[in-house]
Amino acid sequence: MSLAAQLGYLGLEVSNLGAWRRFVSEALGLEMGAPRPDGALPLRMDGHAHRFLLIEGPRDDVAFLGWEVPDAAALQAVRQRLGSARVEVREGSAAEKSARGVADLIVFEDPNGIRSEVYHRPLMGQGEFRSTKFASGFLTDAMGMGHVLVYAQDGARSERFYRDVLGFSLTDYVDFERDGRAFHAVFLHVNPRHHSIAFAEARMPKRLNHFMLEVNDLDDVGSALYRCQDLGVPLARTLGRHPNDRMVSFYGITPSGFNFEIGWGGRQIDDRDWEVRTYRAASEWGHRTPASAPASA
Repeated sequence: MSLAAQLGYLGLEVSNLGAWRRFVSEALGLEMGAPRPDGALPLRMDGHAHRFLLIEGPRDDVAFLGWEVPDAAALQAVRQRLGSARVEVREGSAAEKSARGVADLIVFEDPNGIRSEVYHRPLMGQGEFRSTKFASGFLTDAMGMGHVLVYAQDGARSERFYRDVLGFSLTDYVDFERDGRAFHAVFLHVNPRHHSIAFAEARMPKRLNHFMLEVNDLDDVGSALYRCQDLGVPLARTLGRHPNDRMVSFYGITPSGFNFEIGWGGRQIDDRDWEVRTYRAASEWGHRTPASAPASA
């Protein structure tokens, strides 16, 4: 059983902070706050002080994943499970805890070399957050900031680590061919959100394929699609629906070159009657590649 309650925050290393400032404000409707003690720029999307942290640097990729657990006892249990699996884990320093705004923190790397942080009792924001771009707001609260899909060099090893060591639950698989290449993805959940993390086995320049933000009204997906077009944000996939999580969404390309997904209507899971399935297509309809999209998207 997973001890993680949610994907609490996502750290991104970005090379063009100016472009990201405009992108998060005008396209994503997030609120950028004052720099954290380590210089990271926090992005707010709900009651939490931040759900994203932007760090200036050349990689333009995921910098870290933050997994929230309910309390100190759950954090200790994660420490013990990582230790039993002989995973190198260290305590977060006072400076790191301050920078993340958490009561306690441990740090380790997942099988793909992605820095992972498990923490409890995050800092909450001051005052109510209301997005200037998404009238319905984001579906977060106990389900976390959304989801990520990352590339895994060894999909089977990644699946074993997250399931057997961290206790994440298997949701489903997607297996299909695109442009003559086999695509295998594993979807894992830690709460009712269909998946908080997914892996696609591939060797790619970036480890992060995309992050997803779920809104509370379908109209906000449509307005975001046209807003991105008006702003000149490149699209990676047009509007469509996935067969496994039932999300209606589109994909765009961030200033760092990895994708973002804006979606609505994602399936929620009840583990008491959930059946794992393998899907043979990534989309029921739509999610086409625009003719103007970069070849790598």
